[in-house]
Amino acid sequence: MNFVDRVVMKNNNLEIHKLANLYCVINVDNTPNKAGQIEYVQAYIKIGSHKITQYLFITNLGNKKIMIGYSYLYKA
Repeated sequence: MNFVDRVVMKNNNLEIHKLANLYCVINVDNTPNKAGQIEYVQAYIKIGSHKITQYLFITNLGNKKIMIGYSYLYKA
């Protein structure tokens, strides 16, 4: 899964979507994330020569802007 910070989304003009079912993030320390219900955005990501369209789930990442998971890192 890939995540993007809610503050980053406020500073960009990307279309935000709600999930069909309510889903809340639980942090690594087992506490609920302060951002509440998850929303998502579909975004084009390019790092070096690797580029792909991915879903980014919007939440509160604290001092991080984006967290990229294995779905991005995997290269077929």
